[in-house]
Amino acid sequence: MDQLTQIMKVTGVPGSEFVQKLDSPEAKTYIKSLPRYPRKDFSTLFPRASAKGIDLLEKMLVLDGDERPTAELALEHPYFDGLRDPDDLPLPKPYDDSHDNATLTLDEWKRLCFKEVKSFVPFPRRDSKRKNTLTMTP
Repeated sequence: MDQLTQIMKVTGVPGSEFVQKLDSPEAKTYIKSLPRYPRKDFSTLFPRASAKGIDLLEKMLVLDGDERPTAELALEHPYFDGLRDPDDLPLPKPYDDSHDNATLTLDEWKRLCFKEVKSFVPFPRRDSKRKNTLTMTP
């Protein structure tokens, strides 16, 4: 709870529109009970950050997920203009939610997680000089 309070001291406490979206009565009560912290000026918090960086942070650090940009939209932000390589983007794959509501034993979850981590293959950048030396053994 303290961590959430500390976050809201920077981002500001969300208004009643956000509170109404919450399903949990406890969460609603908690947010309503907080003092009205105003949103901090990010340029003061991060004085060495660029204006584009500040703008991106302000857009991304919003508690209401409906108001935050998606990862795809955030990556289109001008902050990333010098870093973006449109020819080097992987094709998105749909999220596999087949195990989200599974009832598995602890050992089954461990095996499933290990299998997932082991099958991960990073997308190497074409201009990368580093070789992928990561190996995992069971």
